Amino acid sequence: MQIRLLLLASSCLVIAACAGSSTGFLSGRQALLRGEPDNAVTYFDRVAQADPGYVADSPLPRKSIWTYVGRAHYNSGRYAEAKVAFDKALTYLKDDYVARLYRGLTLLRVQAPAPPSNVFTLQEVSYALREGVSPRRVGTLARERGVAFDLNVETESQLKNAGADTMLLDDLRKLRAERVKQNQPSDNQRNEGAREIATALAGLRDWLNYTVSSTAQGRFWDPSGEIRAEIARGLRAATASSRDWEAIITGAESVGYKLEEESDRARRDEAEEFQRRRR
Repeated sequence: MQIRLLLLASSCLVIAACAGSSTGFLSGRQALLRGEPDNAVTYFDRVAQADPGYVADSPLPRKSIWTYVGRAHYNSGRYAEAKVAFDKALTYLKDDYVARLYRGLTLLRVQAPAPPSNVFTLQEVSYALREGVSPRRVGTLARERGVAFDLNVETESQLKNAGADTMLLDDLRKLRAERVKQNQPSDNQRNEGAREIATALAGLRDWLNYTVSSTAQGRFWDPSGEIRAEIARGLRAATASSRDWEAIITGAESVGYKLEEESDRARRDEAEEFQRRRR
């Protein structure tokens, strides 16, 4: 009887831990998608420390919790910390192609010199815009303090949603470029990054093709073929003899961002169809 009680208690603790991890992961993902990567890191780190092997099965494709830790650091411009997280993700889930995609990107992205203590973060810019601070005023503050992050497809979309205009986005790009222009990756680092991105894109292509053709949910995924076309373009760019590094970075980031969005869209479309059938 005592052994059974101990086993039951142990099972309850495991279930509670799993529930806590799922809640923390969802909170972190919501923060990440809102453009709050520093808040997201806090949530994801808690999950990762409590359950280092935690795997997010939704949104698809499957990803390690460390992939999300890395993505939050990546969106904040902390590429060294991001790479460490992606390396951990791949030790827990070898076929985590999103982790490998972003790991490759960290090798192509320039690690800027240590920023001043009051540098403007992505989260601060997003918050200021959402609170009604004008894009012009935010641009002035950014010029005074500097910025700690790069604009990519994901962060640019988040800032636009928060109220950024074209002039502010251009200012943020220029300010960041001024800080990183003296630090460029070596040829070996770039070549390794391109190989990682090519491997990741090939894995994501195969996963997406299988999902579309062989699963019940597949017909809701990438119905226009846009993501698969972008993956194909990215593969050509990453494996070309003469590489356009900016195109490789932009294309790979776009694939990572669109896959995250597509999972939510496909799930929503599937739920809507289910509701229509019930009427």
